[in-house]
Amino acid sequence: MNQKLLKGLSFAFVLGFCSMNAQVFQAWPIQSGFNADVIANGTGPSASSTTMDVDGVNYNFVSRDFKPTAASPDLTYGLPLTGQFNSAVAATPNLPYQLASYSGNNSLRLAAAGNNGTLTFASPARAYKLYMLSTSGSGTATLDVVVNFTDASSQTFTGVAISDWYNGTNFAIQGFGRVLRTTDVLESGSGTNPRLYQNTLTLDVANQAKLIQSVTLTKTATGTGVANVFGFSADAVVTCAPPSALVASAPTVNSAQIAWTPPTTGTPSSYEVYYNTTNVMPTDATPATLTGVTGTSTTLSSLASNTTYYVWIRSNCGTPGPWGSIGTQFTTLCGIFNAPYTENFDTTSVGSSTNNNAPACWSYLETAGFAGYGYVSSGSSSTTPNSYYLYNSSATTGSHMLVSPQTAGLSDGSKRVRFSARAGTAGYTLQLGTLSNSADANTFTAVGSVISLTTTFAPYTVNIPAGSDAYLAFKHGMGGTFRGIYIDNIIVENIPTCLEPTGLTSSNVQATSADFTWTPSATVPAPVYEIYYAPTGSAAPTAATAPLFTGINLNTFTLAGLTPGTGYCLWVRSSCSSTDKSPWSNSSCFATTPGNDNCATPIQLIPGGSFAQNMQTANNLGATPTSDTSATHSCQATAFNEVWYSVTVPASGNLTIETNSVSGSTVTDTVLSIFTGSCGALTQIGCDDDSSTDGNFSKYSLTGQTPGATLLIAIWNYSNSTAGQFKISAYDSSLGTSEAGTKEQIQLYPNPFSDVLNIRNARELNGITVIDASGRTVKSLKPEVQLHLGDLQAGIYFLKLEFKDGSTKIMKTVKK
Repeated sequence: MNQKLLKGLSFAFVLGFCSMNAQVFQAWPIQSGFNADVIANGTGPSASSTTMDVDGVNYNFVSRDFKPTAASPDLTYGLPLTGQFNSAVAATPNLPYQLASYSGNNSLRLAAAGNNGTLTFASPARAYKLYMLSTSGSGTATLDVVVNFTDASSQTFTGVAISDWYNGTNFAIQGFGRVLRTTDVLESGSGTNPRLYQNTLTLDVANQAKLIQSVTLTKTATGTGVANVFGFSADAVVTCAPPSALVASAPTVNSAQIAWTPPTTGTPSSYEVYYNTTNVMPTDATPATLTGVTGTSTTLSSLASNTTYYVWIRSNCGTPGPWGSIGTQFTTLCGIFNAPYTENFDTTSVGSSTNNNAPACWSYLETAGFAGYGYVSSGSSSTTPNSYYLYNSSATTGSHMLVSPQTAGLSDGSKRVRFSARAGTAGYTLQLGTLSNSADANTFTAVGSVISLTTTFAPYTVNIPAGSDAYLAFKHGMGGTFRGIYIDNIIVENIPTCLEPTGLTSSNVQATSADFTWTPSATVPAPVYEIYYAPTGSAAPTAATAPLFTGINLNTFTLAGLTPGTGYCLWVRSSCSSTDKSPWSNSSCFATTPGNDNCATPIQLIPGGSFAQNMQTANNLGATPTSDTSATHSCQATAFNEVWYSVTVPASGNLTIETNSVSGSTVTDTVLSIFTGSCGALTQIGCDDDSSTDGNFSKYSLTGQTPGATLLIAIWNYSNSTAGQFKISAYDSSLGTSEAGTKEQIQLYPNPFSDVLNIRNARELNGITVIDASGRTVKSLKPEVQLHLGDLQAGIYFLKLEFKDGSTKIMKTVKK
């Protein structure tokens, strides 16, 4: 009797519970528990944006924005950028899923039997059913699933089967592709694979009134695949259902409208809106951005221009209900740009001939039916990595152009535009102009003369006259078919009262100096000039950058005190008064010649017992061709811009000269020649192109040479378009033996040193030679226990230790 009564009470409670609540499909945010990032996203190698593969054999999923390199084309497949999608399972239309951030752990990855983990929800909630989103890589997998409630009770689901990620049924989403993380080779999956699957977990009636806190998942021994769980959605029990069909429309520069459909159950007294720019879904505890909203639409105002916003909405039935799990998004329009502003195209994804694109607030514009195209390209640029490419293909009529944002004051005659451009063939043209309608190429009005381009990037400046329209346009000059031009580093600015010099060029570049000339600006009174320079790759100076040289009255300048074999860029500006400075000119970049650019100034190689022992890192940056007609390279006809070394033949009469690669250097192939004699009267005794075991580098072994003789060595670069570092060494195995008995006896300390370098166990020394990093002898010293070297410049030095038995030892030290 009591048992029957209890059953009746329980049934009545459930009926009452159901009658007061509504069923709502929701994606439930996970607060913690994911242990792996398996979704490659952003630009860069897939291994850098993931922590683990999906399947145990190095494959990862991809987001739509994934690109192995900046030059890679945009994907036409991939998981949604927002991580949001509706299930494809027919039985659950409009069931939403929300993946975790692609920039952090987004999978509970369970590889082996017994592996387990717990996914904890951001806000405990009630549900009729849970829907698990998962897949299994490299085979099927089976999980035991325990749903944990806040009252410490639980419900267990055993043997939940997960299909292999290819070709299984009951998938929630498919066809988003994958990438091999070891090589970044992409696979599209042909629109049907890989797949994420949906498993339904129906809660017992007695548990539907309980708050679900977490889910614990354990991999069983059934199945060989790697299980990956990406989250849960729910047929949720709510007392105040959220609206549906949230949409955004009519964006402006600083506002947008949103509208929604009221819930079908309950009567909300008002609605609350939350929006952000990060696409992080709100939890129940997240405060609303707008409250007390009535009706079924509202306007979001005071927004930033050209910004993407993400929006969610919930009902308020006296107290707020849950946020609707599927929001909406919109992007506000571009505002009017104020000069100065710049565009170098480097932060915009690369387009293609089938994907015309432009930076945000810029646009590509063509006349109807035009055969050409325009897009952001990494194929050629004034400054890496990107520029803008216009190509007219077979078009002989019509036009196409790159269009700027609307620019304030462009019609008042006070603005100018500076940019760099080049053509695929000299003589292709570009016409700058303005548009009154940024969507109509027929409103183009030319400004200035047609610009004839060369095959190298050159700077151009065009003043915009009064009465011009509000949009700048860079228009392809046509003049023939299949013509391509590149545009880079656009600067729109006010015409300065103090104009910058033009035509800055370098000449007479030496190892430690270079000469410069420029065309004076037309500013009156005649200005003096200021100069700034920095190593290649440094940021260009701004108006706030302090010049390094001032008060220059001529339009010529010699820059001295430079480091041999080093790249630099130099800028000049006019100084019309103490408070009126011009913009900095375009840069003139150059490389000083290396100190061993000529036969007469070789760097000394110290022979060692192996390649590594006394190896030097060489640099042919800035090297020039020799004028010595006796310096031949008979083993290879193609060779450019050599550098020189010398070496003394050891007592054995044998010696090997070898070059190797330096990681990251563009030098990948050398040609080596060895000479006796003197500069101008050299005799080649050895030549090699590719005998080194390190790629296309060089190696030549000599025997029977005269001990103590000096040999000269020239290292050419096989390529004329690259320059940089490589390794070089002279060695013979006989030299390793004479040092073996003394290596552990000599100690240098402190190392690095400031002024005094101490030598422990110096009694067997006969002499010490100090050699700098370039191989030049800077000091010869008597053996002392203390070497006073305070007059040396900071840097790396080698001590050639000469022992009383005739042997030598090279030790490295650093002067602070």
